[in-house]
Amino acid sequence: MDILVEFEKAKEIKEMALAFEDITEAKLIHTRNIVVDERVRFQCIYSGCRDYGRRLMCPPHTPSVAKFKKVLSGYYMALLVKLEGTVKNKENWEPETDQWALRLHDIIYKLEKKAFSLGFPFAAGLIGGSCKLCQECPGEKDSNAKCIQREKARPSMEAMGIDVLSTCKNAGIEVEFSPEKVIWSGMILLA
Repeated sequence: MDILVEFEKAKEIKEMALAFEDITEAKLIHTRNIVVDERVRFQCIYSGCRDYGRRLMCPPHTPSVAKFKKVLSGYYMALLVKLEGTVKNKENWEPETDQWALRLHDIIYKLEKKAFSLGFPFAAGLIGGSCKLCQECPGEKDSNAKCIQREKARPSMEAMGIDVLSTCKNAGIEVEFSPEKVIWSGMILLA
């Protein structure tokens, strides 16, 4: 596909993203602006992520950071999206943030499918945070289990070693944390 045609098709995916009510920003970026850093995976392993080793879309079940860097080198463009939602119950915020994460997951899945249909055969969606499609991931009981939602399940940007905050900053997307709102970011790699 001609590069100008690819860019026009990528803009169509961006417009689809912005049509989702909860997506507040969507930016097409060059993959050289995606910050991949081993320290992100280190944080997953050693800084108390409750899903490390439990979820099949989380490390150590996902490719290494080095392998992801190699895969990323086969892409030149990505769509980075930001979802914002409100948190009503500040005392018990986790169920609400999980619902917003599921909303992002659904949007990323739809955008990836759209990208594929527009001629990006290697379109790959990445979510923010751990996969929440199943109440209980099969990986929680058996590290050799297979994902039962392979069609929809996607690894997180963090699992791949992506420094989400730096990547958003490179794209001009502001991320600020507040007890009143939740922000999730997701990405579609395009090739």
